[in-house]
Amino acid sequence: MTTTTATRTRALVFVVVAAGLMLMPAYRQVFGGRSRFVRDWELFNEVGVGLVVAAFSVRDGDGRETPLDRYAALGRERRTAPRWLRTMTGEAGLLRVASELCGKLGAVDLRARASIATMQGWVPLHAGEQDLCRPLPRGRRSRDAAARS
Repeated sequence: MTTTTATRTRALVFVVVAAGLMLMPAYRQVFGGRSRFVRDWELFNEVGVGLVVAAFSVRDGDGRETPLDRYAALGRERRTAPRWLRTMTGEAGLLRVASELCGKLGAVDLRARASIATMQGWVPLHAGEQDLCRPLPRGRRSRDAAARS
């Protein structure tokens, strides 16, 4: 093969591969085609699933709740806080942050209103009905926890 033929062959292979990459998603999503050789185009699928958004508060004896900034309570800055504090993942991540807050604040009535990201959207995780510093006895779970399992 001469240099010119090799260059043309490489260019042709590149064009065929690039055209395939561009047309395969259209085959499934625009034209509705189905084939085991052409996969669905799923960009960033399930990236945020399992992330938890929570608002913590401390309830006093009269039932009034005071919002609590988890970073300030733990003496951390948001930008330098450890990952487990910035990004809570799953109920375990929420309970870890709650445990750290309970350890730092002492005997308080800590509540959280939290939601977790699922493929179907945001689902309530905790509605603030339980004191997170006093875990439920073994074998007894909250109504929300029973619905998630």
